[in-house]
Amino acid sequence: TPVPPPRTPRDNMNVPAVNALQQKLSAVMEELDHKVFRPQQKTAFLCQAKCTDMKGPQEEMHSCLQKCGEPIAQHEAAVMGEMQQFQQRIQRCVVQCQDRQAGKESPDTGKYEKCVSECAVFYQKELATMKPRLLKKP
Repeated sequence: TPVPPPRTPRDNMNVPAVNALQQKLSAVMEELDHKVFRPQQKTAFLCQAKCTDMKGPQEEMHSCLQKCGEPIAQHEAAVMGEMQQFQQRIQRCVVQCQDRQAGKESPDTGKYEKCVSECAVFYQKELATMKPRLLKKP
């Protein structure tokens, strides 16, 4: 029989601050979708509909269609890049918590969970400061 992987403190971890951070992150993404991306998408679709009425050559219409979609594509890419960096910072914080327990004969799950909880609380505050910037329409 194969040897099971070693158990880590996070295997059975249920840290309320982590759950709260995940919920807040989901709420920000949902708000961003409804308040920013959907209106931008609507604007792009309406713009693209006008492109189909153009009488010029097909290349002109394709260029028009592309221009209509550029603002939302650029904004989505910027927001997703910022969110990816945010998640990487959270991961680095958690890895530091893991590193503090690494090599110990008997890792202290309580200390690990406290450390992870502190990461989550810190990044909840960071998310609160990021939110207005993310919701700002370009």
